[in-house]
Amino acid sequence: MKDVKGTIIRIIAEYLDKDESELSGASTFKEIGLDSLDIMELVMQMQEELDCEVQLSQNITTIDSLVELIENQSADQATA
Repeated sequence: MKDVKGTIIRIIAEYLDKDESELSGASTFKEIGLDSLDIMELVMQMQEELDCEVQLSQNITTIDSLVELIENQSADQATA
């Protein structure tokens, strides 16, 4: 399985033109300057790179919560 967290942090860092070390799993999207449109654009890129489907909800507010969602959805798809 791909390094989901590393991939997500890399994608977000490139999008924000930041160093990956400036982002942590506990960072909220709002804290790092992302709005809902930014998040949707980034999720499309993540789906393509990680070969997964992401169904976002209001509960997904941090990098770690997004990582958990993608890993759980990937596991569900693998068992389906």
